[in-house]
Amino acid sequence: MKELPSREFTWFLENPRLLPILKDLTHPRGERRSYRVCESDGQKVFIKTFSEKGVAGRIRSLFAPRGKKEFIIARRLASIGVPAPVPLGYGIGDRVSAIAEEFIDGTTLLVLMKNDPDREGLLNQLADFLLLLKEKKVRHDDLHLDNILVSGKKLHLVDLHKVSVRRSFSDNDELANLTHALGTIYYDINPRERDIFFSRYAASPEMRKKTTDAVEALRGRWVVNKMTRAFRDTSVVRRRGTNLFIRGREQCADGAYVATLKSDRKVKVERFAGHVRKTYSGTRRQKTAWRNHVVLEYMHKAVTPAAFRAAIPSRGAGGYIAMEDLTGKGEELDRYLDRNYDAMGTRRRKLFIDALAAFFLDAMTWNITHRDLKACNVFVLDSGGFLFLDVEDIRFTRITGEILKKAFCQLNTTIPKRISARDRIRFFLRLVSLIDTDRKKLFREVSTRSLNEPIVYEGVSGLVTDKW
Repeated sequence: MKELPSREFTWFLENPRLLPILKDLTHPRGERRSYRVCESDGQKVFIKTFSEKGVAGRIRSLFAPRGKKEFIIARRLASIGVPAPVPLGYGIGDRVSAIAEEFIDGTTLLVLMKNDPDREGLLNQLADFLLLLKEKKVRHDDLHLDNILVSGKKLHLVDLHKVSVRRSFSDNDELANLTHALGTIYYDINPRERDIFFSRYAASPEMRKKTTDAVEALRGRWVVNKMTRAFRDTSVVRRRGTNLFIRGREQCADGAYVATLKSDRKVKVERFAGHVRKTYSGTRRQKTAWRNHVVLEYMHKAVTPAAFRAAIPSRGAGGYIAMEDLTGKGEELDRYLDRNYDAMGTRRRKLFIDALAAFFLDAMTWNITHRDLKACNVFVLDSGGFLFLDVEDIRFTRITGEILKKAFCQLNTTIPKRISARDRIRFFLRLVSLIDTDRKKLFREVSTRSLNEPIVYEGVSGLVTDKW
């Protein structure tokens, strides 16, 4: 290899002809990484630069800079037959490093999983690829599906600085690959698709259970990590003093005051031009709501009104969250049923129940629950969808029989009494399919608890209290 100095990096290249496209390359100030594609002699070259920050970064830049590590790993993978970008050279600078490699014209497996109709075929490809990594003793400690690039019908491993080739491949190594690969899609694929993947992979029942448990634990750590980052600058949040914004919505909460919609000892809700502000009496519930909004943004789950801004006071009360104004876009579930249920035909009721159940199932599949699931906290959109209100009461936890029982009882006692038993049971059966439980026992417990509670809901004409 040729050692060639340039403006910010010393490059180590297989082919010195690449130097003209690399000699003036610099790493953008303040960025952790940068990516660009250049052309040299008709060949597209992908260039990635890294910032080596902090004490650990300083040590790494001296002994094992990321760019050099990726180059070495890419060579090793090529030698054992694992598809990855062809390395062309690497660069080392003062607390920065870089790698140059052949450009792969492809799409990440995560994007394809979200958009390609042949998800079963993609899952089979993923299983085969993970089996190849197992056979070649390759472990990738950041193997989310954005780090698997698909070009044609071939899968390639990318982002290689967290890859290691083991002398022996343990169950823990296998579990790590499975967990990271499935973690980004596990809650998006249905039980049948999960069966297809594990069947192709030929996973033992024990390994499948370990993988499922590990994916859920990984999701839990991921949620906690995103919550801890909710109050600082990230790819989702922009911080300006005591104000926090969801990126891309910085101008969505600037309208003038219009009216006060609600005011009690816990919260005050005010309408402003273009948004609603919910002011909390204390910061605990406000911070919980903002954390939940941020996690849902990372998940790309639009199950609540869109958040725009949070004003966090330095101490005491008075903080608010500015969010989407739902005025004219629909109404709460209890009001909606009171207004429309009697005029619904059998088919329309069935379609509505199925759509509502599908909304709950999708949220619960992602371990999104609501601890105060009264009908007034479910919003029915005129466009046909649904949203959860009171975001501070959202929790990210595995669905259990107890959680479902509480949810059924809360909904049962906060919708009009005239909603038929058949429609209630239809909704129950759709949701209970999510967990392995004694359906008859759960149904008896829900019925008994519901019948011992009064019916209270907000109808078209105001608050209604009724008995069974």
